Amino acid sequence: MTYTDNILDLLDCTIYILTFPTPIDQNNRSDLVPLEKSSHVITQILKKEDIVIYESTFLPGCKEEVCVPVSEQGSGLAFNTDFFCGYSPERINSGDKVHTVTKIKKVTSSSTFEIAE
Repeated sequence: MTYTDNILDLLDCTIYILTFPTPIDQNNRSDLVPLEKSSHVITQILKKEDIVIYESTFLPGCKEEVCVPVSEQGSGLAFNTDFFCGYSPERINSGDKVHTVTKIKKVTSSSTFEIAE
């Protein structure tokens, strides 16, 4: 396994899993800045046939209303034609020693049936 903070080190990848917190602002609304920024950063290397999987807890529709437009605009690629998306809500409670990542059921979705496979 390799770790990097240089987006260009990921040029050979075809599947990207973006995982990040979805903080709440002072009015108890989701702060979508991490979602927007991660969607923008990935556009620097997004290529045709790539898959971007978002793993976080955000409101339904955010992937289509926030992530996809940012990704299309930044990359010049068309959603579900040139690149595809998946989603897996975060289901882990930090510090929970009983319900760990290996013991919980993961829920996933994708933008097409083929990508789900």
